[in-house]
Amino acid sequence: MSDQSEAVLALKNAWAGVIAASEPVRDLAPAIAALDETASIEAADLETYHRAALAQANAVMALRGLIERLQEK
Repeated sequence: MSDQSEAVLALKNAWAGVIAASEPVRDLAPAIAALDETASIEAADLETYHRAALAQANAVMALRGLIERLQEK
């Protein structure tokens, strides 16, 4: 496999990782929208929200780093 094909495959995989990590964030959107503004924030499932946001952030940063490395070549 050539360096070019490996680069394209890495980009495809990293992109797919971002899409996959975005699904939980999208799935949680209705729960976030339904939060009662008058209720205590402690009632919210912050751990679940944090986990989804962190997974997406990590995937996006990995993709960004890959794109930056590919741009350097």
